[in-house]
Amino acid sequence: MLISHWKRITAITLLGTFLQVSAQAKVKIEEKGTVHVPGFVLPESSFLNDETRGALKKVRQLPSVPERKACPPIDKAEIAEIAAIRDCRAAAFYQRPDYKLMTETYNVHIESTAIAGVPVEIFTPKSGISDANKNRVLINLHSGAYLRGSRTASHMDSIPIAATGHIKVISIDYRLGPEFRFPAASEDVAAVYGALLRDYSPDTIGIYGSSGGAMLLAQSIAWFLEHKLPMPGAVGMFGSGAPTALEEERYKWLQSDSAYIFDAIHGTNIDDLYGPPHAYFKGIDRRERLSSPGSFDDIMERFPPTLLMNGGLRDFSLSMVLVTHAQLTRLGVDAELHAWEGMPHVFHLNPMYPEAKEAYSVATNFFNRHLAK
Repeated sequence: MLISHWKRITAITLLGTFLQVSAQAKVKIEEKGTVHVPGFVLPESSFLNDETRGALKKVRQLPSVPERKACPPIDKAEIAEIAAIRDCRAAAFYQRPDYKLMTETYNVHIESTAIAGVPVEIFTPKSGISDANKNRVLINLHSGAYLRGSRTASHMDSIPIAATGHIKVISIDYRLGPEFRFPAASEDVAAVYGALLRDYSPDTIGIYGSSGGAMLLAQSIAWFLEHKLPMPGAVGMFGSGAPTALEEERYKWLQSDSAYIFDAIHGTNIDDLYGPPHAYFKGIDRRERLSSPGSFDDIMERFPPTLLMNGGLRDFSLSMVLVTHAQLTRLGVDAELHAWEGMPHVFHLNPMYPEAKEAYSVATNFFNRHLAK
């Protein structure tokens, strides 16, 4: 019995060793560091709580981006067709359950107007602006990859921050591709910011953006410096960081760890999003200072206090955000980083996630601490 038991233990040990060696043998590492990884199972993170798991499950069961199914793609349309497509996308967006939940949960007034000739929407909490924020204002640069997001994703960015922070938020409907190209959006941000400087001290103005809007924020800071505009009091980059050039037609984040991991688990090619075909950057040298501020320390060291927020390893922008935070910290900028394990890209735009509420609180507290009164 003892011998038989010992044989079973030995056999199990040898089998485990064999499986480990076999698994390791499937991993191939090239001389330059490229790793060939075998297929593997990726469960949800054990750090997620039950409420978040339920929200993630509910989101998975919802129709995937209904406005994309209901409307033609913008990037393949003729210029004359784009206005109608944007209207179609907006109508479909307003029927989304996450949008309805956002507007039901957070009560704000929305005013459509223009500042310095640039279309904007102004969000003010129905409960009123707090005394501490009477002389403060936030500017939002919406997500949407420089192709979409005006008056749709911009609402998801602006509504909860205005309501949670008891502060006025001005969301800029900056010019988008394919109708316009870089640096049209940076010019629009600078025009609105410059106009607000007539009514607000720069240290009472905060600017934040999500995803493409966060990239635009960094490009706008470079634009402000180039045109001798004062720095705002604080900024926030959510779901992205400062673009850094890899080559003439690509940013470095397209070939980062998080981008490759995102492609692997979603069956996508992230290079299609911001690579050479991108309509807004088509024909633009990405290596220029105003396009890739992350490539220039003398720009990045001038950043005001900066908040960076991001999802975890499943967010394609994680590498970019980590690099931006490390760079700002190295240069002596007051930079604060928050990341949420297991959460998708720009998760904070979906109020179904409890982590989104945490992000709203982090953002509003950050600006409350850093903006002058």
